[in-house]
Amino acid sequence: MFPDDHQDKFDRLRRHFMSGLPQREAEIEEYTATLLEHGADRPALEGLHLAAHKLAGICATYGLHQLGHLAEKAEALLERGTAHEPCDASMQDILVATDMLTEELGSVIETA
Repeated sequence: MFPDDHQDKFDRLRRHFMSGLPQREAEIEEYTATLLEHGADRPALEGLHLAAHKLAGICATYGLHQLGHLAEKAEALLERGTAHEPCDASMQDILVATDMLTEELGSVIETA
């Protein structure tokens, strides 16, 4: 894919990224728990949106296409949810999407 010296740098970056996934998973789970407890909490929705956005943007770079796809889906739902107060059905969709995202994160972490 890259010349050897660049491949080594890329591999180090990927390992660093992968080592940070448990913290990203915990962050998403914390925001999700806040939503479950308090409903459409604006700071939790915004934090969750940013977390999903960051994952959606970088996952393909490291070959994590399924994780990136789920992050994109969650991001799109959260973008609508942060633009205006989400209804109960939208909140349900957000919670399902974030659950699927954290499940995939867990799978990626286990196989890393």
